[in-house]
Amino acid sequence: MIGIARIDHTGDIRAFAVVEGVAVAEVVWAQFLSPAGRLLEKPVSQVRQERLEERAEVWRPTRYRGRRAIATWWRSAGQARHAGCASLGALEAALSLEFDPQVVSFAGWPVRLSWAGSTEGYVPDFFARLADGRARLLVCPAGGWEETARLLEAADEQAGWEVRVHPGTDDAAAAANRRRLARYRHARLADADTARVLHQVFARPRPFADGIRASALPELATVARALHLVWTRELLIDWSAPFVPARSLVWSPQGVR
Repeated sequence: MIGIARIDHTGDIRAFAVVEGVAVAEVVWAQFLSPAGRLLEKPVSQVRQERLEERAEVWRPTRYRGRRAIATWWRSAGQARHAGCASLGALEAALSLEFDPQVVSFAGWPVRLSWAGSTEGYVPDFFARLADGRARLLVCPAGGWEETARLLEAADEQAGWEVRVHPGTDDAAAAANRRRLARYRHARLADADTARVLHQVFARPRPFADGIRASALPELATVARALHLVWTRELLIDWSAPFVPARSLVWSPQGVR
């Protein structure tokens, strides 16, 4: 890939990516930090091999009195790094990435995208690495979305990234269940012996609390380990209905053996 430039209708010089002699899109540039913390800037087409999900944030929201949003951090299970969230919507998006079995790891704000020669830029909310090695940008739309969408579409084409827009909470019960059960996401709650007993206990659908009692295991530890299995979908529930331990049915995908 090489670059050419033209002067657009505003008089600004705009760079284009050229593949086999054809201008395919305006060039998108990426700013990100090296593993040593040095700010780097490259055409996004040259960033394909960068592990941006392991990099520190290139931007943070400004805190000020009266700010109508939040700036908080999400601790991903199995990762020491926290992902930044600039709003409640972004916090919900981080939770959705955590819940997605395709997502291996993700980071908040690790890259700034801009058109070549532009002083304006856009920082996607999250950069995620999928189990098959592909990269995904997850964004929470805000004002001026039309131009941002065009920038993201060009970045997708030039870097081979998958771009997704977080749709917000479309299923209130499922979202509430994820928020409640997310506290049990950490791998330290996994226990093979307990899991084996619970798969037998829930071989057929039964209320969660009833199954815990039937396991004859210590209650407090077993509840936490069972809810970890629900979070990882090793035990199944109806996510579209509010999870109520005394009534909600739980079952093992392994079934009766």
